[in-house]
Amino acid sequence: MTEKIEKLDDTVQQINKASTAQSAAIEQVTQGVEQISTVIQTNSAAAEESAAASEELSSQAQLMKSMVGRFKVTKSDLTSA
Repeated sequence: MTEKIEKLDDTVQQINKASTAQSAAIEQVTQGVEQISTVIQTNSAAAEESAAASEELSSQAQLMKSMVGRFKVTKSDLTSA
């Protein structure tokens, strides 16, 4: 009977150790997922800022094209300079 109790105690201790190890591993995975989520949010914000800056530059380029388009340059203007 004592052998069975000791064997049962060993089994319970092994289960306890395995559960503790699994809990630690799950915590590490959770931290990793949280870090990935933070990076994704940061990248998303940067992408939105880049898109807005791109739109602004496009508008400015169109405006500049319109302004420069007012100037007329002929071939003779280029050769006389």
